[in-house]
This record gives sequence, structure tokens and C-alpha cells, in this order.
Amino acid sequence: MRDIPEIVIVGAGIGGCIAAIALAPYYRVMLIDKYAAPQAKVGECLAPAASRILHKLGLSSLLEQGHLQSHGILSYWGSNEPSIADNLPNPDGLGWHLDRQLFETQLREAAKQRGVKCVWPAQLIDAAKTTSGWTVQIQTAEAYMCINPMLLIDATGRQSALARVLGAERHSDDRLISLWLTALVTVQKQLSVLSHTERGWWYSAPLPTLPDVAMTGAAANVPYLNLGPSIAKPRLFAWQVMAPEFDKTVAHCPQAFLEAASLVPGFSTLVDQVVPGSATLHGIVAANSARLEQVAGAGWFAIGDAALCFDPLSSQGMFNAMATAMQLADLLIEYGLSDPQTTPAYQQQLDNIWRHYLRHRQFYYGLAVQA
Repeated sequence: MRDIPEIVIVGAGIGGCIAAIALAPYYRVMLIDKYAAPQAKVGECLAPAASRILHKLGLSSLLEQGHLQSHGILSYWGSNEPSIADNLPNPDGLGWHLDRQLFETQLREAAKQRGVKCVWPAQLIDAAKTTSGWTVQIQTAEAYMCINPMLLIDATGRQSALARVLGAERHSDDRLISLWLTALVTVQKQLSVLSHTERGWWYSAPLPTLPDVAMTGAAANVPYLNLGPSIAKPRLFAWQVMAPEFDKTVAHCPQAFLEAASLVPGFSTLVDQVVPGSATLHGIVAANSARLEQVAGAGWFAIGDAALCFDPLSSQGMFNAMATAMQLADLLIEYGLSDPQTTPAYQQQLDNIWRHYLRHRQFYYGLAVQA
């Protein structure tokens, strides 16, 4: 019986790993993911408040190597003149620009070390409710597994793959998409840049290293490239725009993307310093605000992007994954796996988060319209 998991978490991203690590001292937890290793993703900014969660879980050391502290943002948002926003007054300290793949790898390893049964690559085939929990069918490369946990947690990101199979409806609030590019740039200042235009907004930030998919040629396997007196450092560029306003020509090649970026306030200097041949387009990804109408049900819960998706302008995506994972873990630790009050309590918590988020989103986009 000790080998039978009480909780199965589907999705070993940031939210899934945090939930598994938080719950592992109290329950038998299985964590599954369809990928054998974390994939390259856009979104590297981790809010300072995340340090509280990492400290609580004994994971603060994960940020000591391989990640960059955030020095602040050069912002053209709501003004034609740039301003610098930083976290120096923040009681939680500075934020971070993460090597996203490294961070998720670190969390996976931490989950293993805490006694979580980790299975990947693995695919959830079916989940059927029973009187005592679930019958879950999982397919791995080596075997077919049928297990009977008491509780399921959906941490599959924007797909909400598990929750939607269970009948939960997902609602999109807008049609925002993001096109992103990484490159080596010979710039010394490590500030992020944020700029609003008539068609969407642009963001650029330093990266600790290039994603694996971009490591080719001279840039392969190194976090920076020596170029005589200059140092080329990895950087992210992203254009966020509503789908109907998207200019497909910008996505044809890295040069077309960079030419469009060079016209954006605050970006021309960055584009001028891109190392020729180092830019890689990573394609278009969804960036819209969205939510599950029902984030929990009988014996299941959704966390992170599977429950609530935020506009990247908020820089709260990864923190939201961590925070919702901890909120759920705290409820399950305090009340157990079968208390009927846990579901409405968690639903109310996330409903409050969503309302708060919508007010803030309206306020900040309103600033851009007034400029």
C-alpha cells in the first residue's frame, strides 16, 4: 500500500513540481509529465515574492547559480519618456530572470529528492471517478500503469488537459499572442525594456543562457560569447499583439522580426547590437488571459496556468503557478484529501485572484491608452 500514490499530479512544470514538493512530506505523491525533460518556453521573469515560497520549501539555493537577478525595467509604458522601475524598495528583494529550462530541471530533481514518484515521459490515458477516488491509466515508454489515487491535480498549463477531460469549461478573455526571439547582444546594461505601440507591446530582457533550441554555431553551449572588447550576452525579445492585428511578415525570419523591433521606442540600440547570425525565432505562443470556470471538482483541482492564465504584462505567470500550488497544498495539508469544504474554499481563493488581476490589467492598459 505504501507504493500506491494518494495524489497524482499531471504536469511537471513549475506549478506541478512545487505542489509535489509541498505535499510530499504528508502524502504519497506521483508526478507525471509527457516530456522527458523541460522544454524551451517564453517567460523568464520570476517575481520577488516567489522567494517566500522557495524559502518555505527549502529551495532558495536553486536561484544561487544559473539565474540572473533582475535589475529593473526601462519602461516606455504610459509615457513617451522612459522611466526606470526596480524592486529596490521591495521587502522581498529583487526578482530574477530565470534560465527556465534549468529551473524546471532543478525542481524536477528536488521533487525526486523529496520522495515524489516521478514518471516521465508518460501520458495520462484515462481517469475515471470511483467511490473511493480514481482509476487512472498511464502509458510510459516501458509499460502501461493502472493506479488508484484519491486525488488528481491538473498542472498541464494552458491546455488544462485533465480538467477539460473531466468536463470543466475554459474561457478566453482575449486573443493575445506572443512571438518571441532570442539572440546574443553586445550590450552591457542588464535592464529589461518594455514599450507600448499602436499594435501591441514589446518586451526584451537579459537571459542567463540561450534556450537549448537556439544553441547553434558559435553560441553553442555557452552563456556568453567573447567578441574582443565586447561581451555578447543572451537576450529575449517578444512582441505581444492581438491575433487579428498580427503582421505575419514579422514572423517570416529573424531579420524581419528585428527590423520591426528596431522601430519600437527603446529597442533600436538593442537591435543594433544583436550579433549577426545569433538570432532564433521560436514561433507564436498563446498569451491571452483565460481561466477555467470551475478550477476544482470532486477529487480534482487545477493549478497555475491550467486554472488561470495571466497576460505576460503582469509578470506573474510563474509566481501564480507557485502560489496556487501552495494555496492548494496548504488546504490539503490542513483539511485532508476528502474534506468537502476544500473545493469551494479553493474555488473562492482563485475567484478572488482573478477579480484582482482583471482590475490591475484594466488599470495598466488604461495607462497605455492615455499616453
